[in-house]
Amino acid sequence: MLPLIESGIPVRSQFFALALLILSTMSSSAIGQGIVLRDAREAAIPIAIQNFRTESEGLTRVSTDLEASLTANLIFSRLFRVIPSEAIMDEATKGELGEIQVGPWRQTGAQFVVRASVSQRDNETSLKAWMFRIHDGRKLFEKTYSTRRTDYEVLAHQLGDDIVQQVTGEPGLFSTKIAFVYQAPNSRHKEIWVMDFNGRNPEPLIQNNRTNLSPTWTLDGQNIIFSSASLKGWDLWRFERRRNRSTQLTNFPGSALGPSMHPNGREMVVALSKDGESDLYLLDMNGRERRRLTRRSEVIDLAPSFSPDGNFLCFSSGRMGALHVFRMELQSLQSTRLTRVGTLNDSCAWHPKENTILFQGMDVDREFDIFSMNHEGNQMSRITFDARHNETPSWSPDGQLVVFSSRRSGRNEIHVMKADGSQVTKITNLPGEATMPSWSPRLGY
Repeated sequence: MLPLIESGIPVRSQFFALALLILSTMSSSAIGQGIVLRDAREAAIPIAIQNFRTESEGLTRVSTDLEASLTANLIFSRLFRVIPSEAIMDEATKGELGEIQVGPWRQTGAQFVVRASVSQRDNETSLKAWMFRIHDGRKLFEKTYSTRRTDYEVLAHQLGDDIVQQVTGEPGLFSTKIAFVYQAPNSRHKEIWVMDFNGRNPEPLIQNNRTNLSPTWTLDGQNIIFSSASLKGWDLWRFERRRNRSTQLTNFPGSALGPSMHPNGREMVVALSKDGESDLYLLDMNGRERRRLTRRSEVIDLAPSFSPDGNFLCFSSGRMGALHVFRMELQSLQSTRLTRVGTLNDSCAWHPKENTILFQGMDVDREFDIFSMNHEGNQMSRITFDARHNETPSWSPDGQLVVFSSRRSGRNEIHVMKADGSQVTKITNLPGEATMPSWSPRLGY
């Protein structure tokens, strides 16, 4: 078996590792050529969170925890700027929680205010919340959230989702999770782990003494499709979250890698090397072949990503010598080259709602960075800078945030940023290497 390439080059497969070695020796142009540098930062919406009230002193800690969690969630969303409680006048906080005095709240500079109270009955924790628009005092919602879970933080996530929905028209991301590949120190194997959207509660899902790569969520969030190494190559497996079990989906010769879910939820595209070099195939969700999409001898095609309407794919191909991103129209199977500068342009990720495509490319310092372009290959922007190996971008369900891996701290860790590359936050702090993140759909509570 060929050795996996662990540093500098994305670890995806034996045949891909060899292809990258070959491609990296070919001539290349600077990845920055013809690229517009963009640093757009939209202003965050100011929102005030009044200190939560409690019905007894024994609930002070619960109240403080929930308020802190909600504040952290709204800041994490990059949509809001939370007004500190010290900036809120005492006069504004008086009176019934279901009503506000507009004048004192206007002086905070906030556009919205959230007020809430915490109570407990028979091991059930409840959070009753109100949200107001300050300029006219309109009550946007009044709602009670309850749980019997000891992890009552879920109440802050639910409230946060509703706050985001009032402002953007769709729920927040606070019920989502991120799957990723984790390699512990001194381990030869790579495992599939999962964590909350903000990096909290990381836990292993797949620990099978093998190397596992490319976790990808199904559209309903119930399963994770991933590639797992065997003596003959790589196979696709499905992890069922409800049953906590894994099932092998493919048993082709060679490798099966990089699944992308069709928006219809019934099909996926996978890179298979069963007939020689890596080509793209449409499979059903049980791993059965439905259609071969590419046929090019001695050329690799891999790393597909569906457009939101399911009519197109972006993918990487070595057909031009260096690895470049292409777009395929699924009905005709006609392909169009999108990237024309740089080498090792890979791991494209199509925006869940728009015609924006992210991908990783190698810069002039032979470090990977993340770039953005439209579906025609125009309006190209570099969105990560001056850091080591920014790779494998994955969109949040609303398309506002991007999760990716980076070695900027000295080892591979998972980071989140806005879609324009601003406001980068590291969300893992594990002793080993964390790579290949995949953002789930909203999972509910």
